[in-house]
Amino acid sequence: MQSNQEKLVAHILDQLNLNSAAISVETYNKLLSGQPQIVDIDDMISYVKGIGNDLDASDKSAEFIEKIEDETNILIHKLKFISAIDRPKVLVLDQIEPLEINRSAYLHEAIKIAGGIPVTTESEADKIIVIGHGEQTFIQLPKLLNTPAITSSKAIELDQVFIMTDQQFAQIPGYNYLKELEALAEILQPKYFVYGHEGNDWLQFQLN
Repeated sequence: MQSNQEKLVAHILDQLNLNSAAISVETYNKLLSGQPQIVDIDDMISYVKGIGNDLDASDKSAEFIEKIEDETNILIHKLKFISAIDRPKVLVLDQIEPLEINRSAYLHEAIKIAGGIPVTTESEADKIIVIGHGEQTFIQLPKLLNTPAITSSKAIELDQVFIMTDQQFAQIPGYNYLKELEALAEILQPKYFVYGHEGNDWLQFQLN
């Protein structure tokens, strides 16, 4: 079974159109030993640039970095003048039973870029995002919705509960950096962003 680092390296190589089979064992092991601490876009760019340098593929890594910068800057630019009052407070749950609140610095930074304010207190939430675990998540949702701290939140009052259908969402920082930003932007600022992820990568749970 692949480790998260192996998955991340393989995915970045795929994004760079590089064949892992053509990389020496020594170089590949060096990539695996990197253990990057990816939190924000600068970390992501630094990591991709490092892989490009290690594989003598700076041109390919530069193209990918440009894509990351361009698409992230579009998000930031569109939301530049959105005041704090129009940025929803967002609670992310890794699982429902037992209740586990996501406290990942990586995901919290992504929420900020996508137009939200991350929170870790249930009652503060304007929107609640549950990282789904298949059918089990839908079976457990009624229990979540009967939790006092959850029911008192604006998220319940305003019918703002969302399910990420990929249970690996944001679990490997940097793996799906742009896709995760896009999905979050659609949920947090739907007036400004439509990428086509609704129904495929996330859905809104209808409370009424």
